[in-house]
Amino acid sequence: MKFLLDENLSPLHAETVRESGHDAVSVVEIGLSGADDQEVWRVASEQDRVLLTLDADFANVLRYPPANTPGVVRLRVHPAIEEAIDEMLRRAIPRIAEISMDGKLAVVDERRIRIRG
Repeated sequence: MKFLLDENLSPLHAETVRESGHDAVSVVEIGLSGADDQEVWRVASEQDRVLLTLDADFANVLRYPPANTPGVVRLRVHPAIEEAIDEMLRRAIPRIAEISMDGKLAVVDERRIRIRG
């Protein structure tokens, strides 16, 4: 599976996803640091990458409908510190990779993964 990590996730988190056997890049690594949400959304779709983010805006299906995209994974982690995010990624990515994310939104929290679409 291919992932694009939003700016609120670090290149170190992209490395965690790569370690699990997936193609992952962060917006920082590809020169999109500071890009607005629309640009990140566009690039993820153009590169056929599932968008991985902490940003709740991307979970708004009216503003960012997941249909006709490679999918969106929104992480809900509190506190949003490096270690907690890394732990969530290590737990969630293998489970996400088992399903087709095409046109879907997955919201991951500490207890479950909810998929819409």
